[in-house]
Amino acid sequence: MRRSIISLTIALFACAAGIRLWAGGEVIILDYHSFLGSGSSSLDYSLADMGAQLDRIRALGYTFVSLDDAIAGRIEGTANVVITIDDGNRSDYEAYKRVFEERGIKPELFIYPFPIGRSRHALTPEQLKELAGDGCGIGAHGFFHEYMTARAYERDPAKVMMEVTRPAPALRKLVGERPRLFAYPFGFGCPPVSQALREAGYDWAFTAGDKIKSVDFSDPRLDHFNVPRTIVYHWNRAQIFSYLATRQGLARSSRGESDQREISLTRP
Repeated sequence: MRRSIISLTIALFACAAGIRLWAGGEVIILDYHSFLGSGSSSLDYSLADMGAQLDRIRALGYTFVSLDDAIAGRIEGTANVVITIDDGNRSDYEAYKRVFEERGIKPELFIYPFPIGRSRHALTPEQLKELAGDGCGIGAHGFFHEYMTARAYERDPAKVMMEVTRPAPALRKLVGERPRLFAYPFGFGCPPVSQALREAGYDWAFTAGDKIKSVDFSDPRLDHFNVPRTIVYHWNRAQIFSYLATRQGLARSSRGESDQREISLTRP
């Protein structure tokens, strides 16, 4: 009891003084969706454009790390980027083979299983299993990709709960392993959903939005079921790269980064 009180006192003092008591690397988690190069979506990129983005990020001095390595603390420093890809679009397979793999990048694929094997717009079961075998992470992204917000839960809790309970068995059947990571469809959940995910055996859940936030998985204050990711739209891409460049400049000059932990991006 005495030891707990002393530890709590030290933690409170350190927090008030702005001193970090944990040590770990930081990552920025970027969120992509498809690589068709159609020009019809603010979320879609061509393979050439995607490759150019990755090369530019690396040229700024960032290291690409897997989400598993980031969570496990197998990273150092603040110049780390995780690539996540939502939904399971059919273009993910070619993008991995022609863009990510040759650069040594293992993205985390957040999949909603319903269209897998049913829709020509989605990955095939064979492709998904091959990507998992190649080292891509496979996480859950709901089952039908329905909203899981507080409003959706109030309107139809049973429908939302299907998004929690159904993807894990389906993904285990597809790739042979149960997912422990979850990304909320449309980017956001709510407290009852987070609790249900915890009870369903997930370890982490990820949001997505237009704010850039760095993440330190060793930070004891980090909410395991509201870990932020940054969606890379066409409209905010220039701002994201400007932020990445500025953040690296601050790191190299040994200035503090506390004011660089989060910025909001504004539509033009």
